[in-house]
Amino acid sequence: MVSPAWRTRRALLIGGCAVTLGVAAAFWGLRGVEVLGWLAGIGSFVAAVAFVANGTGGEGGRPGHSFRAGIGARIRRILLADSGAGHTFTAGLGATIEDVRVAGPAPAPAPHEVRPPQVAIQRVRVVDGLVGRDEQLAKVMAGIRGGHGTFAVLGGQGMGKTSFLSLLRVAVRRDLPDVVLMPTRADMTAEPYGLSELYRGQYGSATTTGISALVLEKSAQLLGDLVQDLVPQFGGFVLATEGIRGTANSVIVQNTFAARSWGSVSDARIDVNVRDESPVERLRRAQRRIDEAFLADWRTFLAGRRAVLILDGFETLIDDAVGQWFVAFAARLPDTVVVLSLVPREYAEHGRRVLDPDLVENLPRFTVAETQAHLAYHFGDRAGRRLAELVVGFTGGHPYGLKLVVQFIHAHVDEALDPDRLRELLSHLSDDGDPRVDELVRAVIRPERSPDVWRVAQVASLLNSFDVPMLLDLLDGEELAGDAERVGRAVGRIERLGLLDPLPVAGRFRLHDFVRPAIASAVRRFQPARWTHLHRRAAAYYYRQVAAVEEKTTTVYGSWFKYENAVWQMYEAEWLSHSAQLPDERQVTRIQFVVLFLKAFWWWGLYITFSFCHQLLDSWQRAARTGLDRDLLDEVRRFHQHYPTGPDKPTGAHWTQARHALRAIGELCGVHHGWRDPGSSAEVQELRRQAWLYLRLFTAHTYWYDRRFAAAEATYGQLEPEFLDLADEWMLAWLYYEWAQVGWDAGDRRAAATRCRRSSHWLRQLVADEEIESELLANVHRLLGDLLHESDPVAAAEQYGQAVKHAFVFHRMDNVLDGSVSPPDDYTSQFYTEITLRAAARAVGWDQLPRRAEILAALVEATAGTPPEVLDVGPGPDTPTDRVAAQLFPRGPEPAELYRRSGPFTDHWGEVVDRLDLDARAELDRIDQLADELSGDGPTG
Repeated sequence: MVSPAWRTRRALLIGGCAVTLGVAAAFWGLRGVEVLGWLAGIGSFVAAVAFVANGTGGEGGRPGHSFRAGIGARIRRILLADSGAGHTFTAGLGATIEDVRVAGPAPAPAPHEVRPPQVAIQRVRVVDGLVGRDEQLAKVMAGIRGGHGTFAVLGGQGMGKTSFLSLLRVAVRRDLPDVVLMPTRADMTAEPYGLSELYRGQYGSATTTGISALVLEKSAQLLGDLVQDLVPQFGGFVLATEGIRGTANSVIVQNTFAARSWGSVSDARIDVNVRDESPVERLRRAQRRIDEAFLADWRTFLAGRRAVLILDGFETLIDDAVGQWFVAFAARLPDTVVVLSLVPREYAEHGRRVLDPDLVENLPRFTVAETQAHLAYHFGDRAGRRLAELVVGFTGGHPYGLKLVVQFIHAHVDEALDPDRLRELLSHLSDDGDPRVDELVRAVIRPERSPDVWRVAQVASLLNSFDVPMLLDLLDGEELAGDAERVGRAVGRIERLGLLDPLPVAGRFRLHDFVRPAIASAVRRFQPARWTHLHRRAAAYYYRQVAAVEEKTTTVYGSWFKYENAVWQMYEAEWLSHSAQLPDERQVTRIQFVVLFLKAFWWWGLYITFSFCHQLLDSWQRAARTGLDRDLLDEVRRFHQHYPTGPDKPTGAHWTQARHALRAIGELCGVHHGWRDPGSSAEVQELRRQAWLYLRLFTAHTYWYDRRFAAAEATYGQLEPEFLDLADEWMLAWLYYEWAQVGWDAGDRRAAATRCRRSSHWLRQLVADEEIESELLANVHRLLGDLLHESDPVAAAEQYGQAVKHAFVFHRMDNVLDGSVSPPDDYTSQFYTEITLRAAARAVGWDQLPRRAEILAALVEATAGTPPEVLDVGPGPDTPTDRVAAQLFPRGPEPAELYRRSGPFTDHWGEVVDRLDLDARAELDRIDQLADELSGDGPTG
């Protein structure tokens, strides 16, 4: 025991030193030297002296609380439970002890934990459980105060980028209250706005017309979401985004599936119909218009204020043309500092050339001091330096690894706070991996005590996302089978451990990316049979979901509408992903992938860019396990890249590339010599036939569009008996229409007419089942108009009018999946534009013929129109065909009317359709009559 006399002498001695330092500080302060920090430290020092000198001991001889603060240090917000235990807090020169909390009883420190005051340690703050990273935060805040530049915050997976940005937002609100903090939704990330992996690294000189089109729509979506709660103040920008869809019909935006959070729609795609101006220049002009409108609205919105725009997850964007556009655009935002988070690899590959290296902040791994501060936040003074050193040695200072160790210590709290015991506990963990995430998570969950939680975590690690019903299905046959309550509790426990990321869909989750691959890898290595079993059950689960959607369609044509259904698409992609993990079915899965991709491309992608095709490519890239898988991905991508979308298919070397890719795909799937394989089951044989048919069909396209008509004729002739055997009325109707178009393009009018007649035959089968294929009917009518336009312009005009009628009706089709009527979309809008412009071009050519009035009357009869006295074919701001189409035919939807089930166009469509004659059987009779006259044949079947 120290005597009271000695405590008094010690207090006088230390107090004298403090007074001397205070006088010195005042002396230098009068000479302009900054000493406020020192004075604050002296105040803390003197406060500490009071505690020590007065000997605040506990009752019964228990040691009191000791606070050691060096010169310039501060002690703030120290909350201690009255536990009767001694607590020692040491801060060195300039350091801070902040937000120190002791939650419960703590034993007196062991002898080896007691240390003398340190001269200087790293200054560390822990705020709301987050290590402050003051050095990096101060640099970024200094840049924000300077009001310039785009900062890049670099850190690997789990390095705390999101936490750092949260601290940055808090600091901006606290220290810079006049600065506008954007985006308005703090949890917004860059991830939804990136392009497919297909376009990774394709920017700058590698940017194609298609990529420029995608960037145009994705950039508009990104900017809109940045200000989603402020849309009324960004009216110019909103008008500009609407305007890009109506740029003289040369930039057509296809918005397909997901609702955009700030306005109309998302996941939009753009196709280009070439006119006088090059498509690239049109897209650039549209991009400039959107950019300038947003910049003008941004400047008005700020009204002289400064702004900070913080965007997390930018590594998902920087590797494509959207990210590169945004970095350049961010530099133009007036009075705005932009802060982006990236992983180092993506910065090195794609960010270094566009981001200022002087404005790059790396988030390093935690030091021992930072680790100790974080441990002290959770465990008080029981977390000594030796414990921190041990944790750093195990985790490598990885922040998320530290988080897992904290959970581990909580699970073993009575013993794990002893460094020697913790070392022993950690030594039992596997040496596989750095950090050893799987075994660490195992130690946190403790399967021996929480087997339900561990089983659920293992299953969840194999899934891209999950909910409780899906887990119950996959766990069938295991102990947890059918017990929704136990599974739900297990999911809740995993969520409380901080291992889950909630998804926007309520009740659906995903294991954190830092732990999911490690656990899944461990299941694959150590439980291969269970790995395969779970993937097989997951594939079966999604297959049932796919079938449930498909059961809603009962007709041949209607069954194809599933390719536009976002839910069906998700189920198909997940089914494919899990099927690809089954080693005994890889060849079959490769064929399934090819069939799914080619049928989706056939349904939509050959006319307008189809996002589902991109999703399938991304899914297969993630699922690829073997060299054959990766080779197949490369060849499907080659085909996809070299097959141009849109109604106009120019000749060129791209068709040779597409054809070579199709041949390679056939070889990789084993169908290059034909689809029949006696050794395969009937189900696999049918799958092989589907693959062979679509590969050959697209091969026929590569010959046709490259004007190699003899080869195209031979390929269609090869396909005809196979499709007849398949007995798919809709595909046969399309096959004969395409083959007829080949005949027309090759100059064989008789063959074209004969095949139109055969297409009509199969269309009649659809009509018998009450199915009207308006798009195909429009195409057959239009082709007959082409065949007749010289020999019988009146009959040709009649057929063109029928084509326009069906293209107009095509805007609103019955949705067989939900019983509703689909709204007009970009596909139907572009198709209507194509057909009306073709018809208008013919009308301009007929305008000088003696039978002009009769011809024009026949042209507008099908749409219940009245021919104008004079066609407007003179000079003007747009082309004559645009003006003539507007004179002759019902208007199509405006860009703002797309994807809307009510509104002016819906009313207009209903009024027009009510006046139309939609007797498809009579139309088919007329097609047959004209086709027979042109071919010289009698009726054929």
